[in-house]
Amino acid sequence: MVSGTSNMNPRNFMLVGLCALGTSAQANVLISEYIEGSSFNKAIEIANYGDQTVDLSAGDYQLRLFSNGASTATNTQALSGSLAPGETLVFVNSNAVIGNNDNALVPPGVGIESSVVNFNGDDAIALFANDVLLDRVGQIGVRQTWTDGGASTQNQTLRRLDESSPDNDNSQEFVISSRWFNYATNTVDGLGCIGQDACDNDGGPIEPPISEIGQCGDTSTAINSIRSASLLDQEVVVEAVVVGDFQGDATNNQLSGFFIQHADANWDADPQTSEGIFVYHYADEVSLGQRVRVKATVATYSGGNQLKDVSGLIVCGEEALPSATSLNLPLVDADLYHLEGMRVVLPQTLHATPAYTFNRYGETVLSLGKRFKSTQVYPANTPEAEALALANQLNRLVLDDGLSSQNPDDIAYFPNFSALNSLRAGSQVSNVEGVINYSFGQFRVQPTVVPNFIDANPRTTEPELDELGNLTVASFNVLNFFTDLDIDNATDFRGADTAEEYERQRAKLVSALVAMNANVVGLMELQNNGFDEASAIQNLVDAVNVQLPEQQHYAVVKPLSERIGNDMITVGLIYQPSVVQVYGDAQLINAYPFDDVTAKHRVPLVQQFSMVDGGERFYVAVNHFKSKGSSCNALGDPDMGDGQGNCNGQRTLAAQTLSQFFAEKQQVLLLGDFNAYAKEDPMLAFETAGFTNLVPLFEANSYSYYYDEEAGSLDHALADSALASRVLDATDWHINADEPTGLDYNTEYKSDAQITNFYAPHAYRASDHDPVIIALDMRSAGTISTATELTIAEGSNGSLTIERLAGDFGDVVLKYQVVAGSADEQDLALLSGELTWLDGDMSSRELNIAAYSDELLEGTERAYLQLSIEQGAASLALPQVELIIEDNTPLSVAMQFEQINVAESAGNITIPLVLNGEASTTVSAWVLVLPSSANWFDYRAPFFQRVQWSEGESGVKTVSAKIVDDKRKEGDERFKVYLFSARPAQLGNITSTWVNIGDND
Repeated sequence: MVSGTSNMNPRNFMLVGLCALGTSAQANVLISEYIEGSSFNKAIEIANYGDQTVDLSAGDYQLRLFSNGASTATNTQALSGSLAPGETLVFVNSNAVIGNNDNALVPPGVGIESSVVNFNGDDAIALFANDVLLDRVGQIGVRQTWTDGGASTQNQTLRRLDESSPDNDNSQEFVISSRWFNYATNTVDGLGCIGQDACDNDGGPIEPPISEIGQCGDTSTAINSIRSASLLDQEVVVEAVVVGDFQGDATNNQLSGFFIQHADANWDADPQTSEGIFVYHYADEVSLGQRVRVKATVATYSGGNQLKDVSGLIVCGEEALPSATSLNLPLVDADLYHLEGMRVVLPQTLHATPAYTFNRYGETVLSLGKRFKSTQVYPANTPEAEALALANQLNRLVLDDGLSSQNPDDIAYFPNFSALNSLRAGSQVSNVEGVINYSFGQFRVQPTVVPNFIDANPRTTEPELDELGNLTVASFNVLNFFTDLDIDNATDFRGADTAEEYERQRAKLVSALVAMNANVVGLMELQNNGFDEASAIQNLVDAVNVQLPEQQHYAVVKPLSERIGNDMITVGLIYQPSVVQVYGDAQLINAYPFDDVTAKHRVPLVQQFSMVDGGERFYVAVNHFKSKGSSCNALGDPDMGDGQGNCNGQRTLAAQTLSQFFAEKQQVLLLGDFNAYAKEDPMLAFETAGFTNLVPLFEANSYSYYYDEEAGSLDHALADSALASRVLDATDWHINADEPTGLDYNTEYKSDAQITNFYAPHAYRASDHDPVIIALDMRSAGTISTATELTIAEGSNGSLTIERLAGDFGDVVLKYQVVAGSADEQDLALLSGELTWLDGDMSSRELNIAAYSDELLEGTERAYLQLSIEQGAASLALPQVELIIEDNTPLSVAMQFEQINVAESAGNITIPLVLNGEASTTVSAWVLVLPSSANWFDYRAPFFQRVQWSEGESGVKTVSAKIVDDKRKEGDERFKVYLFSARPAQLGNITSTWVNIGDND
């Protein structure tokens, strides 16, 4: 029957449906058993499930092995001869144990040795006819061990489920549970016959003993006793009501069975035992509300309890459905085995979060309100964080679609799901009715009534910001946007696999960026292929600019280096030159831990910008820290089990290094995917350094990402203290995280209908991270300016105008104080106080300073007005103003002294007069020189003398006299100099001076 083995290089095959085969008989030849046992104990069984004999030679049947993820066959076994209906063909590894001993894989002669049976659990093996795929175990072109609950392609035996369809679409992931039942390692008693039962000595199936099912109403096994009585693998008769029909039909096999539950009167008194169970059986149709009597074997599947191998089924009539148990979230206990197989109703209004597997397996997580990552809300290792993590585990229940198949064209509980009719996280649903079952590690509710979802979190067409200011900045992870394609997974490129995917991805990213319309955008997960026309960043910018008017076009920040670091992905910065311009060169931070040796984080990109309209300058730094799922074990930085994931120490070091880089800089905005939730160590390090996480200031429950259906922010915008005061609003635009993953650009693992219906070139699910949008007011705060000096006359008020010029951002408080110089508190008011300008106010302020009149002739004196900025970012033109106090006493002329003493031998002398004040015009004074005891023999002087001060002059002038020594002894004598008139001035207090002449004889 077998022509032999071959290592030929086969032709490329087409992956098409069985309808492409030549005859219907070919469609019935399938792989019926797969054994991947210990050592070389490996076998594969082919069987004819049809009613016609198949000519294997004429159909060019081949078994092909695809080792280690190969896309072309690494070994081929050609089949020859014919295969009768129900007949099997077994191939075994040439080194398998064959014989009659207890360790033998198969008896002698049952299996045919073939080198194609040389697979491990991560190799695919497939059956072809005429180069058309008929059936497979594993997925061609993928290297992995396929697991499904407790089932695996490694170290297990798989037997084909009865009536299961061929697995002939290699674009679909291989799912064991949809077509196979698993058995323990080296289970070989089924080789040589079709079905899940062991074979007899003649190679035929062992027929189970016939037993009676009894009549409706006869004694039967209570469902609540099945688990407690340890009836596993025993045959029982159960009579109960159908509460969930998931048998399916020719086009939809659903779960291939139904749920039954005892009528209320038959429940036991123990709330910890279940009154329901799943029956794996679809051959006999049942319907909701039928009372059925079933004879079957107690079994488990994927951790759940069920009845299988039904040998008898009687419909006993119709009756009311048993009561549904009310189930509230959060759960008291995550163990719901006491409700397994039973009707439940979830009466609360619950929050729906489509799981990562929503489009593939139809799973949505229900919770009471949104569940947040514990370290988004509380620091790690705190009692609060640990309590929230535990609460999250109890506050979840999977809503499933009642299907065992994957990638359904429609979601059973959300009909007409599409790119334009999405089920977003945050949608609400009440009074969910269904049945509890357990599979693949989770309890699930399989809905029996289509629930009514309310869109409580609708899409928005643009970011919702209460204020826009004059600058918007965004941070956007663009989900591995590559211009080089990863065709057939043959490269390290991480983006689109095909040209179609590339176009789909770019269209969605362009829609998102156009709608954001941010003036500066920091980008993450760009292909690191430079900045020329073919680069990813320039390609994206060119596509965006086509959709925008020229005034809104973007340009790319280009550092001096050709690339940013050596990672496959990088960060980038784009900006609108109509709003901002680069100021200086872009900088790269290459210090540890951003160095090439550590090679964990992406290298940060830093650029300073200035506002085109004359506003402020500011820095933007774009970052992408190492992910939580990456390994940092070699650096001694593993997952510590505290919720912060791998590489937390590295991320914290990166935050500290970045903060230190900006320690001496002002007005700094840090953007990016920091791969740390809001209260994790890296974010707390930023806070310690003086940075403020902006979005939480405006949105208490902010988030940008979901993991395990728990929300949190990995994407952040942080500002230093100088810039934080300019932030008007900040938000996460929820276009991605809330959307099901199936709406992204990818085409793999999607049916043709899904590829069409689940895609639209809009912004929603353009990436897996939400963009962060920041609105800022970058107007200049301006300059506080005034005159350099102020002159005030005694006895009057001086008014000083203080202006705010060239900018009006923010409140400004100016502190002032008058300090004494030559003028003191007796000359003017030593004022102090504050002047205030509110945001947007550019009006001037008047400061009045009073100078006192003291009737003293003191001349010009000075004091100083000192200024300082108490609040606000405005600059100060000068720190102090000179205050000049002018003496205001009337202009007067007086003799300087009431008397002077001279010797008889003095000769020529002068007698001083004083002009008090400054002459504004010529001032004249007239004096008389009058004899007294001294006469004309004792002195010589004109009787009448005139003294003048020109304009601008003040102070002392003199009159002259000559003392005569007469050589006579006369005693002391004197004469008088008398000031009798002055114009235009008044006479002062001293109008005459006595000149005393001392006799020297």
